[in-house]
Amino acid sequence: MRYGKWVTAGVAGSIGIFFANLISQLLFFQLGNDILFHSEQQSDKLIAVMTQMEPLPVMETDPGVYMTISLFIGALHGGVFAYIRDSLPENTIKSGFAYGGILWVLMALYFEFHVPFNMFGEPLPLLGLELFFWVFVVSVEGVVISTLYDRFSNSELFY
Repeated sequence: MRYGKWVTAGVAGSIGIFFANLISQLLFFQLGNDILFHSEQQSDKLIAVMTQMEPLPVMETDPGVYMTISLFIGALHGGVFAYIRDSLPENTIKSGFAYGGILWVLMALYFEFHVPFNMFGEPLPLLGLELFFWVFVVSVEGVVISTLYDRFSNSELFY
């Protein structure tokens, strides 16, 4: 069976964001949990939104809906990757890190500025920690997308 470029990109993106979500859960809600959600440094508003104010985040109340939407967003990330693939380094791993860097600049920076800092009053040191965590999250996503896309777009399964 042969797979089209966009199907390959969508599947690669969905798998990439699945792994990015796992890394995000590990970094933000395991490793960083005490300082990000249970410290005197954190904004009371951010803690309240994440743990007390109804409705609680969808990722807590309906993880199935959250993951379904996340996988769709990942498919879009894969499509963008396929669209710009020729502009990235030829090496699969380097192209994955380059794409992760693009995601970090276009997604993580704006999100962290707009939501935790702007809307919830998160202090800059914690914002910096989150941006550091995002480097790993989007790097994993980029490398997984690049690896799967390159692997399957260079095989006899791709046309």
